[in-house]
Amino acid sequence: MIPHLVRIFSGFVLTTGFFSTLAVGAENKAFPPHTFTLTDGYELELAAAPGLVERPMHMYFDKEGALYVTDSSGDSRPAPLQLAEPSHRILRLVDMDGDGVFDESTVFAEKVPFPEGILVYEGDIYVGAPPHIWKFSDTDGDHVADERTPWFNGGTVEKCGNDMHGPYLGPDGYFYWTKGIYLEQSFLLGNGKLHRSRAPHMFRARPDGSELEVVMTGGMNNPVGVAFSETGERFLSGTFFVHPKTHPGQRDGILHAVYGGMYGRKNPAVLSGHPRTGDFLPIMSHMGASASSGVLMPRNNALGLKGDLLCADFNLRRVSRHSLSPSGASYASKITTLLESDQPEFHPTDVIEDADGSILVADTSSWYEMCCPRSTIVKPEDFGAIYRIRKSDSTVTDDPRGFELDWENPAVTYLSDERPVVVARAIDALAKEENIAALSASKAGVPALWSLHRIEGAAAREAIRERINQGSEEERSVAIRSAGLWRDADAAEALSDALTSQDAHIVRLAAMALGRIGDRSKKSALLEAGKGELDPFLKHAVTYSLFEMGVAGSVAESHPLGTQLRKMDEVAKSGPNPNVRPDIAQADPVEMDGVKVARQYTRMGELRSHFVKEGGDPKRGEKLFADPANMCITCHRLGDLGTDFGPELTQIGAMRGRFDILEAIVYPSASIVRYYDRVDVKTKQGAIVSGIISSETEDTMTLSPAPGAEIPVRSKDIVEAKYSSVSLMPEVYDTLLSEQDLADLVAYLMRAK
Repeated sequence: MIPHLVRIFSGFVLTTGFFSTLAVGAENKAFPPHTFTLTDGYELELAAAPGLVERPMHMYFDKEGALYVTDSSGDSRPAPLQLAEPSHRILRLVDMDGDGVFDESTVFAEKVPFPEGILVYEGDIYVGAPPHIWKFSDTDGDHVADERTPWFNGGTVEKCGNDMHGPYLGPDGYFYWTKGIYLEQSFLLGNGKLHRSRAPHMFRARPDGSELEVVMTGGMNNPVGVAFSETGERFLSGTFFVHPKTHPGQRDGILHAVYGGMYGRKNPAVLSGHPRTGDFLPIMSHMGASASSGVLMPRNNALGLKGDLLCADFNLRRVSRHSLSPSGASYASKITTLLESDQPEFHPTDVIEDADGSILVADTSSWYEMCCPRSTIVKPEDFGAIYRIRKSDSTVTDDPRGFELDWENPAVTYLSDERPVVVARAIDALAKEENIAALSASKAGVPALWSLHRIEGAAAREAIRERINQGSEEERSVAIRSAGLWRDADAAEALSDALTSQDAHIVRLAAMALGRIGDRSKKSALLEAGKGELDPFLKHAVTYSLFEMGVAGSVAESHPLGTQLRKMDEVAKSGPNPNVRPDIAQADPVEMDGVKVARQYTRMGELRSHFVKEGGDPKRGEKLFADPANMCITCHRLGDLGTDFGPELTQIGAMRGRFDILEAIVYPSASIVRYYDRVDVKTKQGAIVSGIISSETEDTMTLSPAPGAEIPVRSKDIVEAKYSSVSLMPEVYDTLLSEQDLADLVAYLMRAK
């Protein structure tokens, strides 16, 4: 045990969102080069400076209070190259004196492929690094990994490494992780069925790897972070939940990830073989091009944030706060900005809670460029840091991790402790058959039920069943969720009764559990619950339950859910779409001519010098942007101006530094925004068609070579498709515009936030 690590104290708060503002009375705190703005009543401190960390990405505490951090080497090459030549690492940080600032940093593991998450579980460190989730073990107690084994293999690694994020530990004891992008994965699920799909998913499995199953499906590009409520509700952050071409001002955000749910973006090319309960389920929080990353629901209310979501918005140099309220069978979200830097080099990737309720924020800085465009020609060697947010009037929490408790003989009363870390540890420690009676009689509520949930056998299942229709909404929610996870057939009657609840959340969960159990005798109860006006999440739950139960084809078309259930049944029986196009190959690596590179570096240096010396006039830049002769509004939208062809620029000043924007104008092929790449398609007829993909259906890809021009290509006619490394934006602006014109235009774009 680390001496006095029990005394760690820390804290803070976060708030942000698309078109959100900081709360009245915001405070400023300077950590050069950053000046941070945060809500009044909170303080910010530097918990781990460069030297202890370089480019921190993901964080997780062990039971002793040591912080494990995935730390990037700065390698931003495509993920397949990083898999072949791994260079990242896992650090172990220790705060020896308990002042909230880490004192020591050691390397736990080196030569780690591109890391996409971290989890500490029973002494081992799990890191998602496509295509694997790796298990790192320290078998001799020297705090250095001496064993690494693949815990899971998804089998795919695409350029951006979006194939995997996680793992995350749910309150139900399962590991969760996400699969993004559209490469096909194929493996056996826990029920013995073959999973074969190109669609993004959320998966879960027990810590031993058993009971692997799909939780939800989507057409989004990159599902990233997963957070859990105390009762097991899941919230997912990620990118391209909708496409900004069809939903201007939207793109990334947070959704309520319910079992069996299907979410956007609209992507029939990968979703066509997946039965859907109706329209895509709605997104809870829309935040534009935020590149939403790590997400957290605090358990401790020391900062007044319990039950809210905090999200690291990588692109928007901030952490957002999402205050939730019940809305039908789901939630509504109010978004505010909690923490924000004035520097575009601030790129938060993760937020986690410390034992005393303070919040740690990882800033990985500006090294990552392979799929988030920024300057590649002139880029300083920036390092990130870890910051801590605490309440201004916070006091020292006595023994926040409960080290002084008797963990050799844990008491059921630990489940009622005010310290969330103590409660979480007690849930696992008390999950033994001999504790069933004491847990059943406990007044701890939700924690006692989660502890019972972890115990195998009939006695624990019976104790859970007794709470399905008794106790608080939270207790009933956990009991219902547990019955569904265990597929407890003896719970079917109680779950059927729960369908008559006036609480839409209880009905949704009861329907979910009945579908998993598969008791067809409860079909009538579900059909009754499916009548009347239902919100999207409740309608989904009842529909999916009937489908999962295997009775979709027998539901009368006259029933409100009958038509959709028959469609689902047809999709399930039809098999894969025969017209699925080939995967789009990545662009060939660009072999840069040394003379050209030197010339570009020189020119960017000249332009930077002019910017620094002369500055820019945003009012004149606005006129330049709106002038059709300059072609800006021909392709781009900024607010009410322009056209939806190239990337939307409405928030560009919040996402990119001025020299990132300058380089994108002068050398547009240096870094191309995702989904605005040119695609070159070769057809069976020998034609070559090029353009940005403007839309796709199950049978057709439509390419747009220029604003207003569209060329449909049948999927079955495509022989091959490949991204181009050359942007559709012409490289003409260094001659079309003067140096001062460029400075003025960039000054205008920097105000777009």
